[in-house]
Amino acid sequence: MNMQKLFYLLILSFFVSGCEVKMGPAQFWDKVFRTQTDSNYYRDKSEDLIQNLTANVAEYEINKVTVMDLVDEENQSPVLGEYLSSRLVEAITKKYFFKDKIFRVAQKGEVNEVMAQLNLKPSYSYNKEEIREMGKALKSQAVITGRITDLGTNLDIHLTLTDVMSGEVIASATEHLTRTKFAVEMLRHH
Repeated sequence: MNMQKLFYLLILSFFVSGCEVKMGPAQFWDKVFRTQTDSNYYRDKSEDLIQNLTANVAEYEINKVTVMDLVDEENQSPVLGEYLSSRLVEAITKKYFFKDKIFRVAQKGEVNEVMAQLNLKPSYSYNKEEIREMGKALKSQAVITGRITDLGTNLDIHLTLTDVMSGEVIASATEHLTRTKFAVEMLRHH
């Protein structure tokens, strides 16, 4: 009986050692173990940012906000900055998101037109007069600006909510994004 078990074990090991195991093409496993992020990831991160940014602003009389395109370290608006600003607009206008506060948001075309009229470029930090002029032209009470910083291990997104009348920062929030090839590529294109 022992000899029979040994014989079967020997035959089994012979077949196993002679067989090539192929798990599947590399693209298949890339899809299964996806390390890249998808649009839901950016939506969730944008919602977290807006929730943190607007958590304690109920005391301010804010009915309409202006969301500026996020800029990189060189104060230029990359594709990722434009994409994230549209996600922020989406998050801030969700009715279920805020309990008793509904924000209106200045339309992107209107913002671009006012920026051209005021001869302003995308920036993370505008001075008090520039903020006031933007707010007056767009009839908004607050401006959201943001910066994307590539930290090497991740991307750091920092937003500020500035009151247009006083020029003071009312709130700020930071969120970390996974540094994927896709995100870095969008950050490099202007």
